Amino acid sequence: MNYTKYISLSFTVFVLLIFSSACDNEEFFELERPVEDPWLTLADFEKAPIGAYYALSGNGGNRTIFAHGRMAGELFADGVNIAPPSAGFEPNGDSEDMYARVTDVPIGIFDNGVFNSGYFAVGLANGGLDFVEENNGRPLASEGRQDEVDRIAGELHFVRAYAYYWITRIYMPPYPSDEKRIPFRIEQADNFDEAITSELASTNDLYGLIVEDLRAAKDLLPERYEEGVHNPSYADGRANKFAAAALLAKVLFHMGPEMRDEALAELNFVIDQNGGDYTLDEDPIEAFNKTGIERGSEVIWYYALWTGDGLGGSSNWKHPNRFQNYNASNRQASGPETNQNRHIIASTSFLQQVGWEDAAGNLTPEAITDKRFNQLFLRLLSSAQTDTIADNIYPEPNGNFATTEAYVWNNRYYRAGDRVTNLPILRLADMHLLRAIIRAQSGDVAGATADLNAVRNRAGIGDYAGSDLENAIHLERFKEMAFEGDRLYYLQGLRMDIPAGDRGGSAVPWDSPFYSEIPDYETDINQAFE
Repeated sequence: MNYTKYISLSFTVFVLLIFSSACDNEEFFELERPVEDPWLTLADFEKAPIGAYYALSGNGGNRTIFAHGRMAGELFADGVNIAPPSAGFEPNGDSEDMYARVTDVPIGIFDNGVFNSGYFAVGLANGGLDFVEENNGRPLASEGRQDEVDRIAGELHFVRAYAYYWITRIYMPPYPSDEKRIPFRIEQADNFDEAITSELASTNDLYGLIVEDLRAAKDLLPERYEEGVHNPSYADGRANKFAAAALLAKVLFHMGPEMRDEALAELNFVIDQNGGDYTLDEDPIEAFNKTGIERGSEVIWYYALWTGDGLGGSSNWKHPNRFQNYNASNRQASGPETNQNRHIIASTSFLQQVGWEDAAGNLTPEAITDKRFNQLFLRLLSSAQTDTIADNIYPEPNGNFATTEAYVWNNRYYRAGDRVTNLPILRLADMHLLRAIIRAQSGDVAGATADLNAVRNRAGIGDYAGSDLENAIHLERFKEMAFEGDRLYYLQGLRMDIPAGDRGGSAVPWDSPFYSEIPDYETDINQAFE
């Protein structure tokens, strides 16, 4: 069987195939016989979304779209800092460039982690969606399961939207922008000429497609897995109607104030109509310490990394490494004492803004009370100290690092064990805080306060009693979404300047060019860039 139909690759992946092949480039695409449909049964077609999800995790642990994209959302913003090389930490050049807000060069870690992985997923999704379209929306009609065909198509729309969501964030100016910069793939390339002449897209083009895809996904997907109705593989880490609505809400929010009402409608659906599937009735850590088919009660969509490849197979070779740059532990979950690669810490600016440190660098009572600080962060004291203060406050345990002051490290990733931890991607607390700021800015003080308090009470810090509601929501989100790649894009969605953080100096405009240049291997050979 010819699998050209199955694997619709971006030009990047074409290049990888071409240069690893001994055949002539154009001969590579010459077919000895017409392309055959690879999906002859519904069971075959189930492999289409499985392959697309798999592509998101990239080709190995340092190539996953999930861990890499989050780095940009943190390093360009104000919530993190780089641990000092003088103490033995070894930041990579890409982290240093992003923290320095250097924006006129390709950021190498994103080439494999976002560009290649993202377009690979786009290509696989395109192949399945083309199959549906070419059969007038009713392929495999003889099996009598249009509901399952629709569900599979919905997942493919979702994966394509999610891949373009991160490709756009990493390589494009923030919305709105008409600058055409990256390949616009919405159907498979059938030959070499098509592969090297793909149309380029602007941010506006891509956001239009992402919104369209997510609306289609929401329409086609079921609200939840039902045993005996859906393929058993759909039970574990796959998108449903609420995941599509949640991601759509985030995209609409990022598009700016003119899309607030539409974002609010999606948030209301996710929060108020989920039938009790998603709640804030567990501690914050419960979203981050799950493996197997378990999920925390607030987790709307997670990636099933419990085996490392998102497929439920026996391999864990793809479990993401990159989190170890901005997490206390490495993917072996052996604690900070063995993680040589960590170098991104919470900024002093963040800690003082959210009220977890005072001006002298001492922890505040609010930090000690907040479950998020206690469960999702470590405060590692100077190497010279010997006393353990609390389970998450103790001296730097890694002998390679000679620290002279305390640093606060993110500790939410790899919490279920050695390369078995699932990754929460869409969470209910995120939805409540997005709805809170939209409600506050539209004058719904009671509704905004209720959403804010839902998150605060889950964190153990009680109801809000201040007088600056909007700022309180900003700060609560800063705490809740720290180290999840949110800060830059939240401020962009609000059209708020990006503060300097620990860098010193002034804030910069929200639409500053915080994105990477396109990889050279794409611009050198894709004729659309000529």
